[in-house]
Formats: sequence, structure tokens, C-alpha cells
Amino acid sequence: METLSTPLVSLPIQANPEAPTVKNNNRNRLVLSLIDRCISLKQLKQVHAHMLRTGLFFDAYSASKLFTASTLSPFSSLEYARKVFDEIPEPNLYTWNILIRACSWSLEPGESVKIFLRMLCESPYFPNKFTFPFLIKAATKLSRLGVGQVFHGLVVKSSFGDDVFILNSLIHFYASCGNLDFAYRVFVRIGVKDVVSWNSMISGFVQGGCFDKALELFREMEAENVKPNAVTMVGVLSACTKMKDLEFGRWIHSYIEQNVIKMDLTLSNAMLDMYVKCGSVEDAKILFDKMEEKDIVSWTTMIDGYAKLGEYDVAKSFLDAVPRQETATWNALISAYNQNGKPQEALAIFRQLQLSKNANPR
Repeated sequence: METLSTPLVSLPIQANPEAPTVKNNNRNRLVLSLIDRCISLKQLKQVHAHMLRTGLFFDAYSASKLFTASTLSPFSSLEYARKVFDEIPEPNLYTWNILIRACSWSLEPGESVKIFLRMLCESPYFPNKFTFPFLIKAATKLSRLGVGQVFHGLVVKSSFGDDVFILNSLIHFYASCGNLDFAYRVFVRIGVKDVVSWNSMISGFVQGGCFDKALELFREMEAENVKPNAVTMVGVLSACTKMKDLEFGRWIHSYIEQNVIKMDLTLSNAMLDMYVKCGSVEDAKILFDKMEEKDIVSWTTMIDGYAKLGEYDVAKSFLDAVPRQETATWNALISAYNQNGKPQEALAIFRQLQLSKNANPR
């Protein structure tokens, strides 16, 4: 049996490649199984070369499987994926969507819009409910309100105007572009909202500085008996932090415990930040000690909190205890000294940073 350690070009090659048939189905399945076992682009290219030589590549399913691996695998290459795509005689809608998706995630999300226009011109397909979220994501990354509105218009004209996943994408898009009115209009028109709908709108209000509206929406969510999750609570805590409402922040902490919402690292750090910025480093310390998992954000938050209170010895003790010191932890203490008129102390910490082997000044 062939394995990936066997050069695929050494496999027997048909003299006259034809479309795959029942006679060679077992062999075709073997070759396609190698795609799932590839661990590098080089290996995938070997499979690709073999499929071209034997004609297997010109089977729609087989080509889609190879193309998907070239775009979504851990070793994927968008440049190579586009070359594979261009070799496919008649890409199906799934393949077009995969390419649009890959481009929307790339550093050049505008390419997904170009691919979409190309699909409309070169293929018989119209976008489906899987196409639009990727296009809206691209418009979000581009911060192009007009582009997103065009896609919104297409959604309305299509049969996907009630698709909650697409509408949630539109809420996030409009909020990211700073148009909270449009985001809220989309939100209220969703017939059956899921937790993502509520989270997207709450986060949008927080990002837009409408903290009271974010908290009001959370109360509405409660009234609708929609169970919040950790993402919801991060948004609510962010609003609470900006409003410096410690009492409400403590209530949120109790609410999380009573409703058995998992306190993952992101939520725990949001809670720490709320306590520190609302002026209760004591509450933050109690939470910090209970946290099973901590990262550089957790430690920096505590250092910053004590340093801004002028408790520099405590802040320094936290700095010394950080398992993996990074520049950000040192900067928190240096900044606090500077802001409190202690330039000599700030310079002393900076010199320690320069001598440290664990972090480099930036």
C-alpha cells in the first residue's frame, strides 16, 4: 500500500487518463485518503500531481477535496490554492465559497469581493447562505460601509433575509463600521434571536460608547429568557468597567456564579479589569488568587492596579512572581512611577528591565 513516504509520482500512471470510473474507485479512494494524511504543502502537491496525471483531479468531488485542503489545512497556502482553483474546469458553488472564505480571512479581504464578482460572471451559481457571511466578514475587515450595504441589499432580495447567521454578521458589520442605528435595525428585525444576536448588539453598543444601552439590552435579554454565555458577560463587564459601576460589577460577578457560567480566562481577565478600574484591587486580588489559569494579561492587570494605588512594593512583588515575564508587565510599573512623579524609580525599574534576560525593552 502506498503511503506519504512513497513519492506519489512513482505510482503507476494510466496511459490515457479518463474521468474516474467504478473500476478504479478503490484506487481513487486510496489516493483521496492521502489528502487527509498530508502534513505539509509538499506532500499535498505530490497528491495533486498524481491526480493530474491519472485524471482524478477532473472529478468534481476529488478536485474540491484537494482544493479544500489547500485552503483550510494548517499548512494551507492561499497562493497555491488559487492556482489549484484555476485548474478546476467547472468549480462548484462549494468550491467558490471556500475560496471566498479563505480570502476573507486573509490579509487582503478585498480579494474575496473580486472572487465573488468573478463567480457571478463566470459561473451559473448565485450566492447561498454560506456565501454571504464570508462577504460580510470581508466588508467588516475593510471597514467599507458601502460594500457591506450592497451585500445587505442582496441578502434582502434573496431568500436569506431571515437567516439569523447572516443577520448576526450584519449586526457585527454595522457596529464595526460605527453605524449603531443600522446595527440595531437589523437586530430588532430578527424574528428568533439567538445568543449571538444579543452578544453582537451588546458588544456593538460597548464599542460605540453606548454603555447604558448595552446594560439595558442585557436586561432585555434576561427578560426574554435567553441564557447568556461568557461572551455576553465580557461585553456587560466592559460596559460596567467604562461606567466605573463597582456595585453593578459585583452583582454581575454573583450573577455569573449563580448561573454557572464558565469563567474562562477571557472572562476572568475582564472581571479583574473591572475590579481594578472600578477601584477595588482587593476584590481583584481575591479573584486572582482563585484563578486556575493566568496569563500575562492577568499579571499585568494586578501590577497596574497596585502601582496606580501607589503600592509599589506589592506591584513589584507581583512583577517578580510572574512565571514568564514580558515587557508589558515591566511597562505597567514604569508607567505608574512616571505618572505619579517618580522618574528616578521609573528609571531604576527600566535599568532592571535592561539587565533582565526574560524581557527586552521596546
